[in-house]
Amino acid sequence: MRFKKLKAEIEELEDKLTTNEDLQETIQNEQKEIINEMKKIGIERLPYSYSSLGRFIDPKTMNVHYNKHYKGYVEKLNAALANLKGADAELEEIVKGISRYNVTIHNNAGGAYNHELFWKMLSPKQQKPTGPVYDKIVKKYGDYEKFKQEFIRKAKTVFGSGWVWLVLTKRNKLKIVSTPNQDNPLMNVVEDGGYPLLGLDLWEHAYYLKYRNKRDEYIKNFWLCVNWDFVNKLYSMRMEKKLNETENLRTVLSEGKSERCSREETEAIRMVFNINPRVKDIFKVSINKILREVFPDNYFNVNEFAKGEMAGVYNLEGEGRSVINKLNTNYSCFCVLLNDVNTVLDKANQPKIQMVGLTPAEQVNEVKKLVNILDKYKFRIFNRESATFQNLMRILTQTDSWGQKREDVTVDILKKKFGKDNVRAIGKLGSREDMIGGIDCEIDVAGTTHTSQIKPFTALKKIDGFIHVFGSANVKKYSTDWLIFTKNNKDVVVFRNKNTKIIDGQYVFPEKDLIYSLN
Repeated sequence: MRFKKLKAEIEELEDKLTTNEDLQETIQNEQKEIINEMKKIGIERLPYSYSSLGRFIDPKTMNVHYNKHYKGYVEKLNAALANLKGADAELEEIVKGISRYNVTIHNNAGGAYNHELFWKMLSPKQQKPTGPVYDKIVKKYGDYEKFKQEFIRKAKTVFGSGWVWLVLTKRNKLKIVSTPNQDNPLMNVVEDGGYPLLGLDLWEHAYYLKYRNKRDEYIKNFWLCVNWDFVNKLYSMRMEKKLNETENLRTVLSEGKSERCSREETEAIRMVFNINPRVKDIFKVSINKILREVFPDNYFNVNEFAKGEMAGVYNLEGEGRSVINKLNTNYSCFCVLLNDVNTVLDKANQPKIQMVGLTPAEQVNEVKKLVNILDKYKFRIFNRESATFQNLMRILTQTDSWGQKREDVTVDILKKKFGKDNVRAIGKLGSREDMIGGIDCEIDVAGTTHTSQIKPFTALKKIDGFIHVFGSANVKKYSTDWLIFTKNNKDVVVFRNKNTKIIDGQYVFPEKDLIYSLN
């Protein structure tokens, strides 16, 4: 018992000794972890057994090729991305913009992406070439055999390590190209590139255990295992993606309508935010990155300000810190972005992004899909003229106004309780006190100053000696001395923030920590 008491006292002292700098460092470290997690490239599952492609390659080669070479590319890529700022989360996007990265990422991103395609381009069952790609092949080369011979001829010209590809050019024409090492036709450093539809790995590790120096035989047997279903799928995806990029996103996210979510939709997202903080954290980090890149002339680093100001977007709708900075934690805006993006995906016959009714791990995967889309089309979505952006700004301006009114009214009520001179509103929009310390006001009681955070609520419920606070927004731990809850700008409840728990996205306090209640 004595040990437990001493431990509790030490923990309490540590909380009191924590500085704003400590909190800021903790927040920065957590953000780094989130960013690193988002950057990680997954390992694609081999869609068949090692022995399934016997007509083309042996099990031993497949085992080594997949487990040693391919997995090695992925692991080295993730290691190189871990401490890199501004890296894309999607492998394809890294490959497309490969000139921005160092040689380690260049080589291993290419190796990872090329093999992800290669595994799927092979089939255990021999397939007859059919579909839209076959039709384009016949139109381009006269017949299939002429195309195959041209592909083989191109493959034989590759000296050393590399790949040969059938690509779809920007003008939707077929072309056979080769790339050295682990380069891919999508890379912006490849002059004669395009969108890959079919590829053959010509590195020695892909065939040498079986064929030794007989590479021509390896190239010949490749045609026994081509997965033409997947080749046609790649073609369809490319055409669908181009339509999506050129039409749907432009009309829906820039020129189309954008509406507020219903009360039910908003409440569902609020619960996701509160119950699964990983979703909120990933969204927050991603939005901060997007705002820095979309508004570089309006974004100021903390070092550019006098003491007390926080980094962020300024002078967007007038002088001072913009309300757009509150987008990163606003669940109503998250709901709008989700609905607008899903409208686009639905028009493109793509699966919608779901956030409700999923496991926490599934929700994390879904939010990553969302922020990847937001990042990819950030200059279109967060354009001041876009319907989506204007809707977001209306919501943020309104909620900021409501929040400020709520805090002002609450401070006035507290002054009547604790004395006019004993209650002081602290911090303004974007201040260190508010954003780092979570301090909205200070209250002096018996010579002691208590820092306080003010939050909304909808209901209280006493259960087994504890008070549960329902309907609060942005539920998280605060280091303030007190937590103050207000409803309808008249009901105010004050708790000591000493034994606070968060259960199922709701604050829970022991009854003994209730300081004041006006409801």
